[in-house]
Amino acid sequence: MEIQQLLKDIKQKKELSGIADSLVLERILNYLEKNRVILNDLNPSQLKLVIKDIRAGLRENVGRFKVGTRNRAKLLHEKDIDAILCTHSSTKERVSFYPQLREIIKKINASSILDLGCGINPLALAQKGIKYYASDINQEDLDIVKRFFLDYDIDGETFVCDLNKIEECILPKADLTLVLKVFDILGKNDYKTAEKIIEKIQSKNLIISFSTRTLSGKPMKNQRRIWLEKLLNSVSYKFEIVKSDNEIFYII
Repeated sequence: MEIQQLLKDIKQKKELSGIADSLVLERILNYLEKNRVILNDLNPSQLKLVIKDIRAGLRENVGRFKVGTRNRAKLLHEKDIDAILCTHSSTKERVSFYPQLREIIKKINASSILDLGCGINPLALAQKGIKYYASDINQEDLDIVKRFFLDYDIDGETFVCDLNKIEECILPKADLTLVLKVFDILGKNDYKTAEKIIEKIQSKNLIISFSTRTLSGKPMKNQRRIWLEKLLNSVSYKFEIVKSDNEIFYII
């Protein structure tokens, strides 16, 4: 089997279809090298296992919050932004809190915003007069964000960035960086990866958030991220905590 065919097979799953080909290809090559796998030597059952493993790794990053993308273009044409936000569980949970979040951002008085792992979050926060950089691993989300920027005459840019490989990403300098519900889904070494991301960010202000509920919807016992607080204290970053019904925000 050729690598391009393997890529197509992996992306046949609907929840993975929007990921940029370049990132899927990178995951394939890394997997083959790490496990010393020669693609042409695999029998059908071994190939099936390879596809399953790579899909599992991709789902950790993009499959957790997405609930549907149908009719997004139609909803955007109809200017029904709230309905679009409700096609993604992360932004759906935040719909009622966005007005307060916009007020927090307004007080920061940022003229530029970098949104890492943005999903469709920019549809709720981007506005005229503020440069908005939107980054994600999911090309489908970036496509709808780019269309939104054009339709609403917003000075915005989109780019693909795999935060698990932050050292390979070129991050633009911005007054404010948003990292909303991202660190919990980076994988097993999220603490170290989170630290690398924070070190890479070129912003005076950050807003980092985490879910306070489990995937089943139950409230988490320990909602504050003490590891993050220790990290912020170690580099003398002052922060305050704001909570919504299902999310905790660190305003830094």
